[in-house]
Amino acid sequence: MLFTLLLIGVGRVCAQSSHKNLEIEARMHYGYMYFQNDEYHSALGRYSRHTPAFEFSLHRNTYGERRWEVLHNYPSIGFTFYYSGFGNDSISAELGKVFALYPFINFPITPSETSRLTFKLGVGVSFLTNKFDPKENFHNYAIGSHVNAAVNLSFEYRQRIVKRLHWVTSVGLTHFSNGATRSPNMGINIFSVATGFSWCLSPPKAQMDTKLRPKNYLFEFDGKRHFVTDYQYMLGIKDLSQQYGTHQYYFVHNVGANFMFQITERDRVGLGVELVYDNSDKITKPDWGLYLKPGVLFSYEMLLDRVSFMFNVGLRNNVPLNAKTFGMLFYQKVAARYYLSDNLFASIAFTTYDIKADFIGVGIGYHIQHKYYLPRHGKKPYRSPVFPR
Repeated sequence: MLFTLLLIGVGRVCAQSSHKNLEIEARMHYGYMYFQNDEYHSALGRYSRHTPAFEFSLHRNTYGERRWEVLHNYPSIGFTFYYSGFGNDSISAELGKVFALYPFINFPITPSETSRLTFKLGVGVSFLTNKFDPKENFHNYAIGSHVNAAVNLSFEYRQRIVKRLHWVTSVGLTHFSNGATRSPNMGINIFSVATGFSWCLSPPKAQMDTKLRPKNYLFEFDGKRHFVTDYQYMLGIKDLSQQYGTHQYYFVHNVGANFMFQITERDRVGLGVELVYDNSDKITKPDWGLYLKPGVLFSYEMLLDRVSFMFNVGLRNNVPLNAKTFGMLFYQKVAARYYLSDNLFASIAFTTYDIKADFIGVGIGYHIQHKYYLPRHGKKPYRSPVFPR
């Protein structure tokens, strides 16, 4: 579902623009497996070794046809296919091989067209050929499902060799996890360096001058003062089969609201509140009387036409509401949104705490824009008789 949501957004952005500026790219990775939990790191120490991988990408370099492309310094958008055999026969016997396909967006940090430092964000779907099995593959503590999310975060350096050929090198993290929808789910983290080449399929189109930016489009900031409120409901699932020997799934209900101020044409910041009802707490915390967990969080939203990314960090109460004390839990949430209309949006979010997956939620929300005007002092503004404001 996460892959489909981003696929729709990236596909629409690509479809709206010229077919030119397409590039194909191939890279070879060499990385190192890491598990953040010390207990599992020692238990899975046999996995902590060097791991080769390969990736192939098709992407389009934006050139300013739409306003958001200029605001984000002409990013590139595309798809990556990733493969790794984990580099060792004994490891492959437990983890198998991984195949991943994910859409990505690559944000330039430096503006030069000939040499660029960029940040790549990719989220999609992966398939691992082996998973945990209590009889056949009980040594695999890392992954409990064949289908998992794939996340790639990397810093890249691109150097133009000739007009249509670039050399690319990068350092980053690739993560595979099912978001606690199936246990065990320690996840697989691979820190790697990579190098490769990209080739433009046609002569690249020059970037549009910022003075020639087109008019505002739907979902773009019009420069007027306003703040935004949004309200959403999300539903997630959790599996506790490894911890408690039951294969029952538990639903997680999440109701939240965000109060956001538009800072620039490309981002918003604000505060949010939410209330979580996690059915798995009835198993893990049977002595609780009330299972509602309120939380407050800081919110940042990065806008890309109809698609946006929401980043949250906050505190959630982790003791019963009828308790006499408070127990706050620091947690994080990353969400992708797709605006179906001016007000309605679909969302999928990945919630973690203490760098551990909590749950993946899918939901729908409603977005309201509230405009306000500050009082003017001094000279009375001119009012046109033809177009009064």
